[in-house]
Amino acid sequence: MLIGIPPSLPRALIRVGTLLGVLFAVAVGVQAQSAAEGEVLFGNKCYSCHNVGSGDKQGPDLKGVTTRRTKDWLHEFIATPAGLNSKGDPTATQLFKKFAPTVMPDQTLTPEQIDSILALITDLTNKNQVFVPAGAKLSRAIVPSDVNGGWQFFTGRARLQNGGAACISCHTVKGVGIFGGGTLGPDLTGVNIKYRDPELISILQNPNFPTMTTVFGTHRLNDEEIVQLFALFQSAKLANPMPPNQAGITTLDPRFFVIGVASMLLALALLNLAWRNRLRGVRERLVRRATQ
Repeated sequence: MLIGIPPSLPRALIRVGTLLGVLFAVAVGVQAQSAAEGEVLFGNKCYSCHNVGSGDKQGPDLKGVTTRRTKDWLHEFIATPAGLNSKGDPTATQLFKKFAPTVMPDQTLTPEQIDSILALITDLTNKNQVFVPAGAKLSRAIVPSDVNGGWQFFTGRARLQNGGAACISCHTVKGVGIFGGGTLGPDLTGVNIKYRDPELISILQNPNFPTMTTVFGTHRLNDEEIVQLFALFQSAKLANPMPPNQAGITTLDPRFFVIGVASMLLALALLNLAWRNRLRGVRERLVRRATQ
């Protein structure tokens, strides 16, 4: 026994050390659980529009955002971005202008879930790592026949199992037909160029764009539909390695000009046919008066 040290002190130190160890383990476990939850939430809610460490997409790259913005600001912006913008917040206004016409929708997340997402962003930023969703992979390998299957789903010739709308309702892709597809959403010819494979797969799994969230929120694509649509977009990428709109150039589709001119000429011909006798009665009266 050491002189001057009470016999109970070593036991007290052991208890304190044990308690600190338990508290540390709990803290590490909670942090790990929070990061794991944040990974799932980010993949489902954020990854359609945001990267962490891979550059801007529809919205800004979020690497380092937890050091550039306060926690309170991030919570308010994530929950109600349009509301913060309407208040005249300069940062929100700048973001809305930079990434227009994309508008970030309000997120139905609890404060704890937002904290989990922010913890993930902080962790990836500190480790200088990029975010790659764990589930962003196809359920099977692509085979050649999948391209045609993707066309069937895209054009609506084959119905999506869960009742979702056909892609052509809002989108077009090169080769879809003389009249093209919808114009509500972007041309998807170069979507496999714009997004990396994991990003595109993740978007098909969890389309978190405002309109697509409404359309597919309860009508998600199944694994087989995702494989075949991905095969279609991959095929479009190979056939069109750099579409004009992906290079930052907007071009007028000549088909619409030709169709417009033809429609105008047809309309003029029909009007001329309908009105060809409109002055016959007047002429006949004039002739009769002249001969009397």
